[in-house]
Amino acid sequence: MDVKRHTLLDITDRGREDILVELAGSGPDSGMLRKKYAQILLPEEAGARVPGIARREEGTLRPGFIPVGFSAPMINNEGRLRVAAFIREEDVVRTTSPYELLSLTAALPRNACNTALAHARDQAKGLHLVLGVWGSAALELYTGLPCTHQDSDLDLLVAVAPQQSLSLFLHKIESIEAHLNLRIDVELDLANGYGVHLKELFGQGRTVLGKSLTDVALLSRKQILAELPQEGFGQILSRAAGGQYG
Repeated sequence: MDVKRHTLLDITDRGREDILVELAGSGPDSGMLRKKYAQILLPEEAGARVPGIARREEGTLRPGFIPVGFSAPMINNEGRLRVAAFIREEDVVRTTSPYELLSLTAALPRNACNTALAHARDQAKGLHLVLGVWGSAALELYTGLPCTHQDSDLDLLVAVAPQQSLSLFLHKIESIEAHLNLRIDVELDLANGYGVHLKELFGQGRTVLGKSLTDVALLSRKQILAELPQEGFGQILSRAAGGQYG
């Protein structure tokens, strides 16, 4: 099973019930905890089949299980309810990558986050970049529920590409941030399984923080840039010409 950070996993009804039983436990508060976590795990309570999202787990992994996190689609007075859990591999019905999410039909943009995602997708297409989305915007695309709000940040994932293309994309992202007054984090999805922030990669530090399913490590910025594919800068400028955000 090809699972990386940010992969969304649909889980069987039996698997969801088993997770709920484990989270609620058998103590005096089990009834209250069951009601609380059912808001995320049970489709009839959540209003959708909320996916588990592959996450990093510290220490020894349980054989045959995948560590995931669940986030409630809607925010209440205490914020967005989140819970960490483990799911059995045989309970996974379907996996959806952040890249596949952008093929889903989205409603017309209704806030800055949705609008920024539409602009970022257009800019990535113009630069021939493979773009994905995670975070609340991903949850909204997956469930069809209004998971983002006016203050939501936008979290993006971009596949490895030539340095010049990525640099131009970052420049356009920063223009979108300024225009719409929101924060956009772009993570570069490296072939070695780590993800690094694009802004950090094009910063001045000697190392960048890399995150994978199993650990967090400091990676050589110079080495990452050296291993990116090469392409003529003139070709990239030609493709990028005419974009709204320059």
